[in-house]
Amino acid sequence: MILLSAFSAFSQTKPTKSEAAAAPKAPATPVAAPAKPVRAAKYEVLYGSKPLSKADQKELNEFVASCDASFGSRAEAVTFFAERAWEYVASAHLDTATYRFNLISALDSNSVDAYWGLGVISFQRGDNDLAIRLLNKGLELDSTQSMMRVDYAIVKLSCYEKGQDCGTLDEVETELKHALAQDPKNANAWMKRCQVAYYKENYELAWSYFHEARMADILQLDLNFGSLLAAKMPDPKGIFK
Repeated sequence: MILLSAFSAFSQTKPTKSEAAAAPKAPATPVAAPAKPVRAAKYEVLYGSKPLSKADQKELNEFVASCDASFGSRAEAVTFFAERAWEYVASAHLDTATYRFNLISALDSNSVDAYWGLGVISFQRGDNDLAIRLLNKGLELDSTQSMMRVDYAIVKLSCYEKGQDCGTLDEVETELKHALAQDPKNANAWMKRCQVAYYKENYELAWSYFHEARMADILQLDLNFGSLLAAKMPDPKGIFK
């Protein structure tokens, strides 16, 4: 449903010798790490899992009451506001999207969209552990959501890439296989499975998955990744050079 990260680069470009020489020397004193952004509680996932202030609780109560008066059911209200919240995610307005999904959670504490959306936002904010917990909860509520399962696999793949202990290649592969059993035409899942095979240095299998993605939806192909794969092993079909 929602785009997560594109294929991340395998190497970083280093400065040339002349560039490095021209660069000013770093100061002797250590540089402090950038401060974590301070957000109002309503812009934190599930209000930071802390007790609500009186003002926030009042706002939530008024929102729920307004929805009960304006919609035929809370499910109808959730659907309406979820569509708007996903639009904010797509346009990278993450604080506003978080606030909307928090409101949805107040309407329905078991809203799959709320856990899914807040999981995606947590991933985009760099908190893989929280993203995994939220997406896992969403899948517990509705295990048929193959696109959410792909998002879950992508977060675990990010864990692997960053050397974090929240994801392994085998775990990613398991989730992608599950998602593709539910939706064999999910090109993004095939691309991520291709990436897993690449990391495992099984380049022939990676090409097989790359072509599965091509046949499912050619617009989903990551051609930069295809170039990386071709550098390891030529395309057995001879289509990509």
